[in-house]
Amino acid sequence: MADASLSDIVEEVSSEDGVRTVKVEITHKHEERSSATTWAIAIGIVLILGIGLFYVAGNSDGLLPGDDSVVGNCADGIDNDNDGTTDGQDIGCRPNGIYDEEGYEQTQ
Repeated sequence: MADASLSDIVEEVSSEDGVRTVKVEITHKHEERSSATTWAIAIGIVLILGIGLFYVAGNSDGLLPGDDSVVGNCADGIDNDNDGTTDGQDIGCRPNGIYDEEGYEQTQ
């Protein structure tokens, strides 16, 4: 179908006292197939991503490696308080003279 010109869609309804009233008719054709296809593709992608995430979560040690039982930073292998020692050797991880791997490095 050829595009309509402005004169084809504008119809003068009345003209009184210098006021011109017009009526504009706009027709929009919506194709359900393209919209349904778009939704089907979007849902398919979401399902594939969801299944992939469940597969990864179920067949690995999780998305991020590490020991979930350790709470503090005294077992992370990093000198968190910048005193030149890490974890077991750090005095900040031995608040009572006993190494606490779940503790937090504290500056002395």
